[in-house]
This record gives sequence, C-alpha cells and structure tokens, in this order.
Amino acid sequence: MTTQAPYTPPQFKKDGFNCPFCHAFSNQQWGFPQRVAGNYDYGSDVGFAICRCFRCGAFSTWIGGKMVFPPAVIAPPPNTDIPNDIKKDYEEARAISVQSPRGAAALLRLCIQKLCKHLGESGEKINNDISALVRKGLPAKVQQALDVVRVVGNNAVHPGQIDLNDNPDVTHRLFGLVNVIADVMISQPKQIDEIYNTVVPESQKKAIAKRDGQP
Repeated sequence: MTTQAPYTPPQFKKDGFNCPFCHAFSNQQWGFPQRVAGNYDYGSDVGFAICRCFRCGAFSTWIGGKMVFPPAVIAPPPNTDIPNDIKKDYEEARAISVQSPRGAAALLRLCIQKLCKHLGESGEKINNDISALVRKGLPAKVQQALDVVRVVGNNAVHPGQIDLNDNPDVTHRLFGLVNVIADVMISQPKQIDEIYNTVVPESQKKAIAKRDGQP
C-alpha cells in the first residue's frame, strides 16, 4: 500500500529511466552527433550525446557520460503526502544532490526532524523523538531508516567517517528512505482511514469503538 512509484535516475546510455523533463519512466533514444569544426567533420563522438525521451520528446545533453542539460537531478521526487514545508527542504536537497551530496544529506536530516514534529514530537532532538515514536509502536525497520538518515545527515553537518563526496550513492539512497518513512507513517494510515471511513457503516464504527473501549 504505497503512493510512491519506483524511480530510476537518468543514466548514460541506459535505454529507460525517469525523464528529467516529464519525470515519467520512459524509453530513451540515444544519438551521438557529428563533431564539426569549420569545414572539417571529425565524425561522431561517444563522449558527446543527446538523449530523447520517447514519451515527451524532450532532449537531454550529455558530455563525458554526465548529463549537463538539464542540470542533473538523480534523486526521486518526494512522497506526495509529505507536508509542504518539508517538501520544500526535500526539493532543495534534490536540486543540490549532485553538486553537494553533503548539503543534500544535511537537508534530509532536517526533513526527518520536521517529520518527527509532524508526527507529534518536539522536533528539537531527533534521537529523543525517535525514542518516543518507538515507545508509541514505531516499526523497527522504520526506526532503522530514521536512524540512517539521522546519522548520515549529522555526519554531513559534522564530517566524521562518512565521506559523501566519495560515495554520493549513499545520499541518493537517503531520499528513498525519507519517502519510505513518509509512506509508512503518513500515506498508509491516511489510506487506511479513507477506506475505513468509506466502507464501514456508522453503526459498525460505533460497535468497533465500544469493543475497543473508546468513548
């Protein structure tokens, strides 16, 4: 029960990924233009490529195996149920994730801090907030995901043993963890509430509330 579609970042010569323009997963068509300078044609160059999205028809430009236009964004979009103020920080992290993996990780840590506050905690000390959520029944795997983003994000602010500039894939994975946390803690309860309120008759709701000792 999830609202988040799988995300495949743009990758050189890959025949399918999420388009940086329309964001949909689509087949990609690659071409390697001729190198022409003055009156001389030096032939095609695998180091310079253009890629056309089969769905929207937009062209991305690649040099040396890296996308130079539009500016590369390799992180998945935010879970649609993330509150707007957190979504702004997430999108800022996406925008700088290639140029500054550390900066992106620090912003994602801030997202976790705000998510804890959204879930009813103080939002001041993430460690304390996670402990409080665990006491309220937070699933163990979600706790692990929170701790991963917390620890890596903290190391981005105060560099320790994790060098994100040498391993930007770690930052990319943090985006997925933030979305997983939002899915489990926000999207799934929201979907269950919607189904419950739509399907279960009022008389049955009262009987269920009485069974569970609710006023």
